[in-house]
Amino acid sequence: MSSSVASESGSTHEDQSDVIMETEDYTEEQQVSDQEMDEEENAEIDILEDKVEVLSGSSSDQTAMTFSLKNEDHTVGNSLRHMINKNPQVDFCGYSIPHPSEPKMHIRIQTSAKTTAVDAFRKGMVDLTDMCAHIRDAYEAELAKKEYTEFEELA
Repeated sequence: MSSSVASESGSTHEDQSDVIMETEDYTEEQQVSDQEMDEEENAEIDILEDKVEVLSGSSSDQTAMTFSLKNEDHTVGNSLRHMINKNPQVDFCGYSIPHPSEPKMHIRIQTSAKTTAVDAFRKGMVDLTDMCAHIRDAYEAELAKKEYTEFEELA
């Protein structure tokens, strides 16, 4: 069987090698990105104006707001929703992707009178960032122990 024969999924072996090459390139780029993140680990969290937009509502109530996050999807949406809902001052938090072809996510937050939706959003972002940093640190500590089995790649 030649390398150009299609598999049951309709892709060819040549196509699969292209995907592998793209994955390897991405991994190298990702490693550089991870190094940059480590350098900026202690930097303050800034929300860019072009990343988050507060959608206007019918009232000026600061306890209920909808935020639009650009270039985000379910990965951030569900994680952020979970972290915000852990706040006891939050009555409701949910997210939606208005349309699959639009690169944006809406997150709705309703809080008690003791805090504002902006504060709950900010606290959720900080908590999510802290949790991710903790997971990364724990992973790197376990990886440094070298208590794993290395396998040779098959050609």
